[in-house]
Amino acid sequence: MAENLKITQGQSENLGEFGRAHSEKLQAMARGLVSGLYMLVRSVKMYDPDNAVFQKPLLQLQDLINQIISKEGRLELVGVKDSFYLNNMLVKVDLNSIDNQRYLLAEMRAKDVGGFALTKSITVPELKNFVWIFSKEQTEQVQEDGLAQRKLLNMKVARFSKLREKLSKDDSLENPDDQKVDRKKYAMTIYARAVFFLQKYMESVREGKPLNSAKALRLVQDFVDISYDQKTHFLGMTTTKREEDYLVYHQVNVCLISIVFGAELGLTKPQLRDLGYIALFHDAGMITIPEELATKKGALTPEEKALFQKAPLISVRNILMEKGFSRSTLLRVVTTFEHKTDFGTAVRDSHGNIQMVIPKMNLGVYAKIISICAAYDALTSKRPYRDAYGPDVALMLMWTELRSKFDPELLQVFMRVMAIQPVKVLSKRQQNVSLSGV
Repeated sequence: MAENLKITQGQSENLGEFGRAHSEKLQAMARGLVSGLYMLVRSVKMYDPDNAVFQKPLLQLQDLINQIISKEGRLELVGVKDSFYLNNMLVKVDLNSIDNQRYLLAEMRAKDVGGFALTKSITVPELKNFVWIFSKEQTEQVQEDGLAQRKLLNMKVARFSKLREKLSKDDSLENPDDQKVDRKKYAMTIYARAVFFLQKYMESVREGKPLNSAKALRLVQDFVDISYDQKTHFLGMTTTKREEDYLVYHQVNVCLISIVFGAELGLTKPQLRDLGYIALFHDAGMITIPEELATKKGALTPEEKALFQKAPLISVRNILMEKGFSRSTLLRVVTTFEHKTDFGTAVRDSHGNIQMVIPKMNLGVYAKIISICAAYDALTSKRPYRDAYGPDVALMLMWTELRSKFDPELLQVFMRVMAIQPVKVLSKRQQNVSLSGV
């Protein structure tokens, strides 16, 4: 009955790596495989696998598995830490599916299943035998060939206990320098994907038919994960700029800088994801400004200033055009609009120097963060009407001439993140930054 199914003992030589080259088609099939397994494992907690409710999901999963084997010549799915790897490729699930993936990993580990592999086409009866492992009534110890009464002849189960032992040993022998190189390469890959997506998105905005921005959430989540371990490489990527695509690179760079800055302020990973997502599209409305006006040298006329003032409203309109409206959507709308608002009014001395800044309104923390990061990236970018400022000069300008535009407490923290000592150090009483506005 189970002539083609075996659950593998772990071919995990490369599991510490980010895996093979990205294949969008294989990624889609991998996500479908994980989703299909989740549905079956969840359902077997309520129904007997012989129930008719399993018929269609089993057929669909059978077809998907056989497609992968036909394409790849084999199928090896292994759960490592919080992720799945299909044939040594990291499976990138949608953010909305992360909880489902965690549930599936937890259920597999509860049954001491670390993964499985097969090289021949699978049948529905064989899949059903595998699903039986996760039945609520099942207490039998799982072996490499499945359960005693429901053998898997060609599908090999990787025992999670043995896989965990091997991974722990590999981690202890791993070369930290090699890991840094791999993570740096992966970070650059995600950066390139973000730039490519933004290029397509901006084209769609220019045509008046904006793409669904939610597709970028997975990229932002990757940025958040990478920033925790590779802050130096992460910030270094923001020096990647191309003058003719300034707006695209500017938004990706602001996303990266905002995530690093937000992490320094103590934001959680979900908050960093929301912050980065908003920052990635914060200036999308600027694509509607004519090129000759966006790169104009000299002062703008009142009519030209009015066009620039409409850009944030276009960004907001694009958000509202997307399907659904939630608290997250409202936060995106408010932040996208607020980040263009100056923090306060400057009080100057007789020499014209700013002595203090009086806040105008209670802006949200995300808006204040993006405002600082956007100004910094803009000042350090070359534009047709001026050369790029160095980081130290840009920060000096922000602290002096432009200071009223930013929350001074957050600006001081930002200068520390960018390794520049502020001109004037705030008192200890002022060091604590309130995140209540998030």
